Amino acid sequence: MSNLMNKLTKFAKSPQGKKLVDKAQQVAQDPKTKAQVEKAKHKLAEMRGGGGTGDTTAASTTGTAAGTETTGTATGSADTTGAPPPTGAAPPADGPTKAA
Repeated sequence: MSNLMNKLTKFAKSPQGKKLVDKAQQVAQDPKTKAQVEKAKHKLAEMRGGGGTGDTTAASTTGTAAGTETTGTATGSADTTGAPPPTGAAPPADGPTKAA
């Protein structure tokens, strides 16, 4: 694995790698690209049942003889940097929202 990292580092420092990095940064800063990323994030959130609002508030409930009772809430904040998650990112701690 370190051999791959060494090759990638060497490439990134080469003139060809620097040119590619500069091009990627330009594309990432383009308003059209940012709009496409936002659209894809919302679509993915809708597919996962999140609605795409960025709000990660959730309430935990337990079943009782009288019905369902709320035991607490958990709140968090979504990443607002606009950057996509890294490839191979771990799923949320509470697991996927839909069965595959």
